[in-house]
Amino acid sequence: MYKNIMVAIDDSETSRCALNEALQIARAANAKLFITHVTDEALLNMHGHVLSHMADADSATNALTKAGQKLLDDALAMATGIDAHTLLLHGNSRRVSETLADKAKELDVDLIIIGRHGRRGLATLILGSVAEQLAKMADASVLLVRNH
Repeated sequence: MYKNIMVAIDDSETSRCALNEALQIARAANAKLFITHVTDEALLNMHGHVLSHMADADSATNALTKAGQKLLDDALAMATGIDAHTLLLHGNSRRVSETLADKAKELDVDLIIIGRHGRRGLATLILGSVAEQLAKMADASVLLVRNH
């Protein structure tokens, strides 16, 4: 049975489904649960030409961090009766999937749970979604959860 589970969350409905799945599995397995969120500074870098001219580039990063911490705090409140811990990770110009895979390996996670958005498009076609990338590179089993 699973001992260490990681769930990656963002502010999407699919992510909420993944969190609910993770909570159920962690309770059933009496496993430690790591609830993670990665702040993706790449979103800021894509618009760097705009942000580089703004004095508020640091405040945009701080806003991402604050929003990520709120997501984690809200998720932790749902984890009653579970040995749960939150981790706010920073992408630091790396892909979100790489950041998650490295942290999962460091924590000796044996199951990673992540929402699969099911989006299509050129970026997803070329790079794959975060969930698909993670499933390819992680050492642990990966459970992809769809919106249900």
